[in-house]
Amino acid sequence: MWLDSFDLRLYRRGMALTAVQAPDGDGCMLGLSRTDGATVTAGPDTLGWPRLLARLPDDLRPHLEPVLGVRALLPMVEASGTSVTGRLLDIEGKTVLRLIHERPATVSRSRGRLPGGLWLIPLRGYDAAGECAARIAHRAGLVPDTPSRYPAALRAAGVDPDAPSRPVMEAGLPARVAVARVLLSFLGELEAAVDGTVSDVDIEFLHDLRVAVRRARSAVKLLGDVLPPSLVAWVTPQLKLLGDLTTPSRDLDVLLEELPSLTAGLSTGRREDVEPLVLHLTGLRADERRRLAAGLRSPRFERFRARWRASLLALATWDGQPCAGPIAAEVVVERLDRAHRRVLRLGSRITDASPAEDLHDLRKRAKELRYLLETFPPTTDPADARVAIKELKALQDVLGTFQDSEAQREALYSLATDMMANDGASARTMFAMGEIAARLQEDQDTSRAQFAAMFEQFSRRSAQRRTAPPGPRRTAPATAMAGAAS
Repeated sequence: MWLDSFDLRLYRRGMALTAVQAPDGDGCMLGLSRTDGATVTAGPDTLGWPRLLARLPDDLRPHLEPVLGVRALLPMVEASGTSVTGRLLDIEGKTVLRLIHERPATVSRSRGRLPGGLWLIPLRGYDAAGECAARIAHRAGLVPDTPSRYPAALRAAGVDPDAPSRPVMEAGLPARVAVARVLLSFLGELEAAVDGTVSDVDIEFLHDLRVAVRRARSAVKLLGDVLPPSLVAWVTPQLKLLGDLTTPSRDLDVLLEELPSLTAGLSTGRREDVEPLVLHLTGLRADERRRLAAGLRSPRFERFRARWRASLLALATWDGQPCAGPIAAEVVVERLDRAHRRVLRLGSRITDASPAEDLHDLRKRAKELRYLLETFPPTTDPADARVAIKELKALQDVLGTFQDSEAQREALYSLATDMMANDGASARTMFAMGEIAARLQEDQDTSRAQFAAMFEQFSRRSAQRRTAPPGPRRTAPATAMAGAAS
């Protein structure tokens, strides 16, 4: 069994983690192939999957923590087959090389089969024998393969690990068809995250679901006029309701995840003073998770998915014949220009005296612009496009820290009120929460101070990109921005 996160973080780092059934059937032996070619083993392991980092063997955890983060390990491919082992002896009868012949294996839940292989494993001090055996194998027509075989296993299971991770709008399609196809891909991402969210496998499934919803909402808002008005009128509130359903759980996930860093090194409070807060947040999260799971299992949500998918499939079908209306490139370039100008206009109006709501609104508009840029393919230099996206993300990070700090501080005030009223929280806990709130205020003040410099850099770079050939004023900047920042 090959194990990885849902988003293939081990594969993308050139690592592979396998679980091989022990000969006596009592648990599995875990083997992690690292990027440097070394292998770390652990076991026998008898726990099931999925599993978060904290429940992994101690020998594996230090190597996996920087890669997995909060994501859980899931069974990605399971194969069953047989192997035959052998030895190569020297003239003195000493073993110099171990051979493992793996016969073609059956891949679970797939018609594909994992090709067999012959592994030549020289013992320590007998590398020359291993090189000689490799030359013999090469003359016999065998082709070198990666030791982990993980990429081949993924493909045998019907998974393309190198497929684009983000949908790209086809610029030459009719606008309605192109927008419908992109929205279909967002719906697919949403649906792929539902089971993991309901089962609470890891907190990133809910994040993935929310991102898919936000991308869909942005696309409908900025490009929805190419779709039937009745469909837009129906789906707009549906997507908002779905976003509202997921917000409380995600806010609690983020606060619980960041609480250890917020409480580290409290100057007046102790770490144990915060334990009542953690217990209270954990209880609230359990309640919200039940509500979220009920919503995602509800007939209403199933009806939404079915109707939205059927409507988009009908719009996404195209026979290749010319049809009325603009192509996707014409529409998106104009919307890019509009969204870009709006971000620049809103950002230029923000001063030290601007209310927090103005920065929140700018963050939402910047996010809409980035989603549109990421969906529309670049028309000029891809390298410049990556730089522009990076700058926009940096601006969003500053605005995100500002908004999250304020939201978490306000949440702490509300939590303190509830805890004093219901749980009789101690004064020490209240003082510790007050210190955390003060730190959040400092983070918000710092991010606000950083915003001016970050936005000035973004707007200056945007002005430098306005180098498109002369044309209508309202489309030329968008063409440059689309090429530079998509």
